Amino acid sequence: MAMEFFINEILEYDELKEALRSDPEMAAKGSELAREMIRTNSPVSAEPGLLPLFILANLADHTLELHQNLGISHDITVATLKDVNLWIENHRAVTGELGLTNLGWLTGHYLGGLFRLGRLQFVHARAHPVVPSGEYVIEVHIPQGEPLDIDECMKSFEMAKPFFARLYPDKPAEYFVCGSWLLSPDIPNVTDENSNICRFMRLWTQLPHNGDKGAQTIERVFGFTFDPADIASAPENTSLQRRVKAHILAGGTVESSFGCIKI
Repeated sequence: MAMEFFINEILEYDELKEALRSDPEMAAKGSELAREMIRTNSPVSAEPGLLPLFILANLADHTLELHQNLGISHDITVATLKDVNLWIENHRAVTGELGLTNLGWLTGHYLGGLFRLGRLQFVHARAHPVVPSGEYVIEVHIPQGEPLDIDECMKSFEMAKPFFARLYPDKPAEYFVCGSWLLSPDIPNVTDENSNICRFMRLWTQLPHNGDKGAQTIERVFGFTFDPADIASAPENTSLQRRVKAHILAGGTVESSFGCIKI
């Protein structure tokens, strides 16, 4: 069965494993759309729910073969593709059901553009206009679900340097770049100076960026379904929630920011 690699090594939900194995019509549709994505190297339109999972389940074998041909270890392939489980959980948090919404974001994982190397995820890309120099950069993404251990992050940066130098020898990147609420210069207002989050933020040189008025911070600190208009009734289950809530109620924001690190 074409989806067995995904079912056996990537997917973490038994209920969804059974669903993938028991709907041949949806499996055929997923296979068709997966082939279209491979042909065009771009996402397809699919309604949130089970269909995006069938598409990724059929794409996983393609990803595995692509990584093998590039000399990428099986462990990196599995770690990269397992990000789907986080987004299944986010879908459930919003809808109350198991399924998937974010097919577009996961396209990079399954078509071979994004790689998880330890704690962080990386993408080789064209440089942003505000980056100091160089034609290419390595974009950094921070998957949810684990502490932002600064030592583990540093290991990821060190893994990424030779990894991308080998994959793109003719397109050297000069900077890591990242856009996230975790780079916000307001972070010291809501965390301790020696916290991992604050230490991570201070790794980056700030670059010009259009702020988001703190929307990502609220989403990540209080949950995907939280209404920013209800900040006065926001939960206070963690010290970060308490401090972000107090900071916003006092008139502050924690806006997403953009930064770079010289490789």
